[in-house]
Amino acid sequence: MTFSRTKGLLLFLFAASYLPSEGKEDPVELIRRHRYDEAISSWDQDLQGGKLDEKGLRALKGKSLAYFRLGSLYGVYSGFANAIMAEYYTALIETGASAIHYLYLGQIQYQGGKFADAKSSFEKAKKLGGAVPGILEINDVFLYFAKKRLGESAEVPVSKDNGALWETLDLKPGPADLAQSLTAQSQRGRRCRLSVMIRANGAVPGDIETMLKAVLNDAQQPEMYLDQGKNTQINFYDPFLMETLSDTYYTLSKLTNLRIKEEEKRFPDLAAKFNTDQALAESCLRLSQYKEASSYLAKDGGDVEAQLVKAQVLAHSNKVNEAKALLETVSESTKNPSDRRDIADCYYLLGFDLDKGLKLAGLAVKEKNGPNYYRTFANLLFATGQTETAMQQYAKGYKIEYRNRIDQIDPEYMTDYAFAIFKTNKLRYEEIVETLYHLQKEFPACRQMHYCMQGISAGLARSYESQRIFRKGG
Repeated sequence: MTFSRTKGLLLFLFAASYLPSEGKEDPVELIRRHRYDEAISSWDQDLQGGKLDEKGLRALKGKSLAYFRLGSLYGVYSGFANAIMAEYYTALIETGASAIHYLYLGQIQYQGGKFADAKSSFEKAKKLGGAVPGILEINDVFLYFAKKRLGESAEVPVSKDNGALWETLDLKPGPADLAQSLTAQSQRGRRCRLSVMIRANGAVPGDIETMLKAVLNDAQQPEMYLDQGKNTQINFYDPFLMETLSDTYYTLSKLTNLRIKEEEKRFPDLAAKFNTDQALAESCLRLSQYKEASSYLAKDGGDVEAQLVKAQVLAHSNKVNEAKALLETVSESTKNPSDRRDIADCYYLLGFDLDKGLKLAGLAVKEKNGPNYYRTFANLLFATGQTETAMQQYAKGYKIEYRNRIDQIDPEYMTDYAFAIFKTNKLRYEEIVETLYHLQKEFPACRQMHYCMQGISAGLARSYESQRIFRKGG
């Protein structure tokens, strides 16, 4: 969902009351310029030592907003990354498959919820055998969980391989034990450990932040394997990375708001401006913690944003008719273009009554344009099959000359537009490569997207060098 008016109001309140130290850049301005990590670092300076005062509480609120924005950003990256890697590994298998190729394709299918396809890929990997040490053990873990997802009986795999043990902990649904005695010996193991940490009871923000830094550092490099048969290095990429990063940032936003909720009793005037319960509900919603999200929402009333959060919680709690009725009521009670855009965005996120969302988005963009309005309208046009018109709307809010200026273009907008091009026009693949090149400079974890997209684009060419890039993955 686009950056809400409530969060925009909070930034305004920060700007009006926050005085950065001399020589220190305003973290509120950093958020506006999509420099989220820099904003977090700036607010961390205000939280060093001493008892928490009003300035410190504002810093916590600022961090929670920056974490939420990063959670949203990596959530957008996740869907695009999955689509790119699915096409890349499918094409790569056609040039000559080994067990490791099928294992990675199966992981992508599993991450995307295609469990029957994933099971088939894992079974092919198992049949081929002869993979890098540890790979077949990891494949057995994924095959077991794919079968369980399909409701089939399966024998629990037994392995001493470190990577396989961490995958088992990560893929097990629900809260997991952190297994403190088990070290993470690979970048995949560390990513799994982070995923387990954010789901563990009593998660500690500082520990999560430390592991997050390690995972982000790992993410700058692929998971490299030597193809013994061809004596070539092949780059592979963790399909679960972006989703884990997204969930981690949402978890940090939630934990930060929980701390704010404990501390704001001492600052009632400031607390009244923060709307912490709603912020907690939104974080829980994004983490699929629907029952907990509901506990933070008022039973009746609330502003438009609160009603939209409630509608999403209802829809995901198998109360679709109640969610639809609530959205109808909210849409009929407002003529504000910003409200209409947010309601339309909600229809898009929930995937039902898209025609109603499209109508609201169309009305909103006529009254008040801008990137957020074009993005919502374009998303709904695309979702309803109006591809050409959607691409025109995407283009209206996007200035290609600013593609290398993250301060000027919302990276989520860049990603949505590039994803739309990916789904519609192979002749513009080089444009996507260029966009992802600029994104990965700002957010290095995106390198897996850039390299795979570079491989796909090169795969369309005929030259030996281009084909070599395709096989290697960038």
